[in-house]
Amino acid sequence: MSLKGFAPSPRQIKILIVAASFIILPPLLARAIPGIFTDYRALMLGVATCYVAAALSLNLLMGYAGQISLGHGALLGTGAFASGLVTTRGPELPLYAGLLAAVLFGAILAFLVGLPALRLRGLYLAIATIGFAFMMQESVFRWQPITRGSAGLELPRRLSRNWVLTENADYLALALVVALFVWLLDVNVVRTKLGRAFHAIREDEAVAQSFGIDITRYKLTAFVLSGSLAGLSGALYGHLIGFVNSDTFSYDAWSLFLVVLVVVGGLGNRKGVAVAAVFFALTPRLLQSIEGWDLIIGAFLLVYTMANHPGGFAEVFHEVRMKRQAKRDPAPEDLTTRLPKLPAPKGAAPPPTEGGGPILEVSDVRVSFGGLVAVDGVSLEVPAGKIIGLIGPNGAGKTTLFNAISGLVKPDAGDIKFQGESVTALSPHARAALGMGRTFQLIGLAKNLSVQENFLMAQHASAIYGDGSALLFTSKAARIEAELIDRAREAIESLGFERYAETPVKNLSHGQQRLVEIACALITSPSLLMLDEPSAGFAPAAVESLAERLKEIRDELGRTVLLIEHNIPMVLSVCDYIYVLNFGSLLAEGTPDEVASHPEVITAYLGQAAQPVPA
Repeated sequence: MSLKGFAPSPRQIKILIVAASFIILPPLLARAIPGIFTDYRALMLGVATCYVAAALSLNLLMGYAGQISLGHGALLGTGAFASGLVTTRGPELPLYAGLLAAVLFGAILAFLVGLPALRLRGLYLAIATIGFAFMMQESVFRWQPITRGSAGLELPRRLSRNWVLTENADYLALALVVALFVWLLDVNVVRTKLGRAFHAIREDEAVAQSFGIDITRYKLTAFVLSGSLAGLSGALYGHLIGFVNSDTFSYDAWSLFLVVLVVVGGLGNRKGVAVAAVFFALTPRLLQSIEGWDLIIGAFLLVYTMANHPGGFAEVFHEVRMKRQAKRDPAPEDLTTRLPKLPAPKGAAPPPTEGGGPILEVSDVRVSFGGLVAVDGVSLEVPAGKIIGLIGPNGAGKTTLFNAISGLVKPDAGDIKFQGESVTALSPHARAALGMGRTFQLIGLAKNLSVQENFLMAQHASAIYGDGSALLFTSKAARIEAELIDRAREAIESLGFERYAETPVKNLSHGQQRLVEIACALITSPSLLMLDEPSAGFAPAAVESLAERLKEIRDELGRTVLLIEHNIPMVLSVCDYIYVLNFGSLLAEGTPDEVASHPEVITAYLGQAAQPVPA
């Protein structure tokens, strides 16, 4: 393949310079100033480098995907023993073969550990990972035929038959390059659909599925990626110290320690975690008087961080930056009068269903929770290009029916057809990929992410590149990401939110959050847009403006809307047809005029005849 015309990007040049510096400087310093850059100090820096790589592997799982792991040290031990077995048993294989084996075994074991995570959360997942760590330490790592138990394994630093890295400074160069690889991989995860999917799962799994994210697949992906990097880090550490046994990766020495590094550094903050890892690696060794107290100091910092700054030390610096920015920029203004136009979906409006039938058909759907029947045999139809209202008192089953339609709740009976095909057995992310977009009663966004990041997350299904392309950030991934960013910026500009593009959603007013949520649902170009109480929290003037925006979605953007709303005047003014639920059953249906004058509806819900919002 010809390299003619190839020009590296500025970023690639910086990476090459950093990698070259890592390779050249440690051996050069050790030989030029051996009295200062001693072998022991090179060893300390090597330990810090291994800590950084190990902490980043756990941060990917806990900080990005929100999956608790209190047994990550066992994955490091797996990688170290795997590398030791490959490089010492049988043919004398080089160190890099051991590192590859560590990555493989770490990934396989993490996949097996991740399977329970599909059903376990929070405390139960934490207990499962603790059990895994103790099982590995007390049984597998003590298995004499494989690990030699307390006798342990030697891990040579052999690059070839005649090339062994005997000096710590020489091995430090290799360790720094491996840590740089882990760092760049982490960067690529964050700036692609992988990282956005992980963040969405951490924030709210239901919201993630509504944007077409397969939470089962991405949870396992997070475990596998984290496990492979943990195995690599464990092998790197094992070859650094040259020997591992059943006690090297004990639970208290590594698993809890890594949690301290990630939490104190800042969950999800790469730089903060790296700084915490270096701090905890070097401080006890530089200050001999506190050696042995490092875990006690770490426990104190962990408690202090959780009590005062749950985002870690990185959050402290972020808060300082935000306060400075708040002094420069005015606070977000609430949308109390007139809402801006919503961004147009990408592409033309979807064609009508074959045969001219309704885009959505719900037939005799029944949903119960134990002995409570939330939805009892409800049927409805949503014609294409119309706004259909779904109203009823609190507790009538409206949101439960929405969840059944979008796949978040499995109905006990009945059938749901979308565009003429049954989707009852499909997962929520599969229904979203078919063209079902929805909002939530409580804002369905990743509130810790910026406005632009939410628009990118909403376009998950449009990011048509593989996980391998994401990790390596290939030209295909870069091109598609650039297109998604352009599309997100167009949507932000159409809302007039340019100055809020990098603002975390949680810092916006309620009205702005609601508008961003609807725009995120529209940017996926849904055939059916399901809105759950979009006017909640709006001032009366904003409600009137929202009614105009909904009509534009129908008349100008050509989309179909299924609307849950308690603001009856707005429902009567925008809806073409209305269904009324009461105690989980269909009470009435008809045009706005028919529903507003229906005696049972007035008795059960309205209390008096309602009037539509004036044009």
